[in-house]
Amino acid sequence: MFIIQSKKAMKKISLSIIAVFILSTSVQSQINLIGASINAGSRNVDLIEWQALDSLSVAVIPTFLDGYYMTTSAFDAYNSKYYITGFSGDSTGFYSYNSVSGVENLMTASLYISVSEFDMSTGKMYNLIVETPDNINVYEYDVNTNRDTFIGTIFEPSVIGVVSDAIGFDSNNGIIYYVGSANDSTMFLYAISVRGGFSFTKTALNTIAPINSIFGVNYDNVNDIVYAMNDTYDTLFNFIERNIIEIDKATGNIINRGNLNEFPYYVGASSCFDQNTGTYLLVGIDTSSNTKMIAFNTATNTYVAGYVPVLVSEIVCDNSIFARVAYGFTGIAQPSVSNFKLYPNPVSNLLHIENTKAGPLRIQIFSSVGKQVLVQDFSASSNITLDLESLPAGLYVINLSTNEQTTSEKILVR
Repeated sequence: MFIIQSKKAMKKISLSIIAVFILSTSVQSQINLIGASINAGSRNVDLIEWQALDSLSVAVIPTFLDGYYMTTSAFDAYNSKYYITGFSGDSTGFYSYNSVSGVENLMTASLYISVSEFDMSTGKMYNLIVETPDNINVYEYDVNTNRDTFIGTIFEPSVIGVVSDAIGFDSNNGIIYYVGSANDSTMFLYAISVRGGFSFTKTALNTIAPINSIFGVNYDNVNDIVYAMNDTYDTLFNFIERNIIEIDKATGNIINRGNLNEFPYYVGASSCFDQNTGTYLLVGIDTSSNTKMIAFNTATNTYVAGYVPVLVSEIVCDNSIFARVAYGFTGIAQPSVSNFKLYPNPVSNLLHIENTKAGPLRIQIFSSVGKQVLVQDFSASSNITLDLESLPAGLYVINLSTNEQTTSEKILVR
C-alpha cells in the first residue's frame, strides 16, 4: 500500500515519490470534485474542492490530518461524505469530510485497504481484501456503527492480492464489479452480489493484446455500463496503446471508447465518474510533462483536457445530488410503474409517454438540483409526446401525477 505523509509526520515519505500513472476522464461543467494534497506551509493535509477544469472554482479546506494512505479515497454520495484513510498524531483511521456541512471526523476502523466502494443507495461501503491464501474476502462496512461485517469469500487459487483502483459499484442492483487476474493470468470481470445474500460470477475478459493492464474501473449507474482504462503491451512488454474501454458484462468483450496515447502517465487514485453527465475523469501527464485533468464524454467518445489543482490526488466525484435524485429517501431506486411507459431514455429531443389509464395527468420535470423546468397538465390523454430539445444535457426526474398517485422516474437528456 502506498502512503503519503507530510514532513510533519516523521517525514516517512516525500511528495516527490508519489506514484504517477495514467488514466482517462470526461469533463463537463458543474462536475464537483474533491481531492487531497499536502499543504506546503502547514505540512498538513488539505482537501481541495473544485469544478472540473475551472481554476476559478477552487476552494481549499485545511484538515487536522498529518498524512494519508494512497489509493484509499472513496465518496459516500448517500451521506455526502469524502473518505480517506489518514492519520493525525498517533491516531489512524477513516477520515471523513461532509461536503455539505463541512464537518470532519477521524474514526478508528479495522480495515485500511485500497479496493473499496460505496453503495450510493444505502451509504454502506464494500471492501475486497486478501487475508488468507487463495481467498478474496468481501466485507460490508457500516459507517454509522463503525462495524465491519464479513459477507462472503471468493476462492481463487494462487491469488496474492487485489488490483488497486479496479472496483465499481452498481447501486441499482447491489453488485460490485471488480477486474482481477486468476492463477493462470486470465483476466476476469467479477460480479459480486451483496444484497439479499452473497453470490458472485466471473466472466473471462476477451482481451485484444498479449498483455493488458486494466485499472480505473468505474460504474455508470444511469446506463449500467462498466468503464475502465486499458494499457496494452506486446509479448516483450513493449507498450502498444492506452484506451478508455467499456466492458461487456455478459460476454467479457472489451470495447475501445477512446485513445489516450498523448498522456503517457497518469496520477494514481485520480479516476472517478460523474453520474449526472456521464463523464469519466482522471489526471494525466502529457508528452510535455504537463499535468491535466482529462474529461471523457462517454456519450460522444471525445475528451477535453485542462486545469487541475497542483499535486492533488485521491480525487472523487461528489455525486450527492445524483444519489438524492436517483434513490431519494427510500434508499433504493424505484421500479417503473406499469401504468406508464417512457421512451427513449436517454432522450435527445422527443420523449414519448404511454399511459394505460387514460385520464387527467400532470407532468413535472425537475433538474438534478431540484428546480422545476417543465410542468404541463393533460385532461385525458393516453399517448403524450414532450419536446425536450431545449433542456441542457443531464439527469432529470419526471413526476407523472394522476388522481390516484404520483410516479417518479429518471430520464437522461443527451
